[in-house]
Amino acid sequence: MDIDNIKAFIAVYRAGNFIEVANDWKVASSTVSRAVASLETQLNTRLFQRTTRKLVPTQEGEHYFEKILPLIEEIDLVHQTLMDSAAAPSGHLRVTASVSYGQIVIAPLLKAFRTQYPSIELELILSDGYIDLISDQVDIAIRHGNLSDSSLVAKKLADVSYHLVSSKAYLAQRDAPQIPDDLRDHDLVTFAYENFRNSWNFERNGVSQRISIRPIMTSTNAATIRQSVRDGIGIALLADWTIHSDVQSEKLVELLPDWRVSGQSKESAVWLVYPSRRFVPAKTRAFIDFLSSRV
Repeated sequence: MDIDNIKAFIAVYRAGNFIEVANDWKVASSTVSRAVASLETQLNTRLFQRTTRKLVPTQEGEHYFEKILPLIEEIDLVHQTLMDSAAAPSGHLRVTASVSYGQIVIAPLLKAFRTQYPSIELELILSDGYIDLISDQVDIAIRHGNLSDSSLVAKKLADVSYHLVSSKAYLAQRDAPQIPDDLRDHDLVTFAYENFRNSWNFERNGVSQRISIRPIMTSTNAATIRQSVRDGIGIALLADWTIHSDVQSEKLVELLPDWRVSGQSKESAVWLVYPSRRFVPAKTRAFIDFLSSRV
């Protein structure tokens, strides 16, 4: 059985016509049509119903696609494994992360990654919206918080703790809170997400306390909240990776350090998420290992 003919069938099945596949493959449309026809002859089965306007898979064609696709993908993965083992990681790598995490954590590491893996062409997609790895053909997503169940593989990159911070300028005008209840009398800046904008959870010595809040400003972007706090607008609850350098340089001051504080979820982490399959391309593994060693 000619694998190229099977790949032609798969491509036509997905595209719904011969012309699009022919353009992608840079061959004549008749070449693609003959490849599919040859496969049908070998199988003694019609895989498509052809009219002057439509190309519709038959029931047998649909069944064949479902069964043959995993096998062809497995063959491609075996070939790719052998090629990757014989060469340095290379190719186009699509990675997505939130805007703030990309700017604060990932961007400072890009030069080192480029130096270590010069043959990998990295495409970094920064978005605070949800990006689907499969439909958007993304190799790795960096995601935060609790992950929903899915068919994707998730590797914990780092645990995350949240801290209350303000600027010295703000504290020069307002008394620093001594207990969580004192926050009711302060200007608060937080995330626009439901588990942050309505209440914060505090815990100390096994005692939990939830404080309802009324923020003066919300945002979906951590860097924006951090800058607002730097400018003295108010107090914010931010992840350690967001504020670490500012606390070290004393641009921001940590408040209520004896309390563990979070949104409604007590556990939080940063995850590397990638498509679930037995073979991980060398370029993907290189990025995972690099980031895991640096973060």
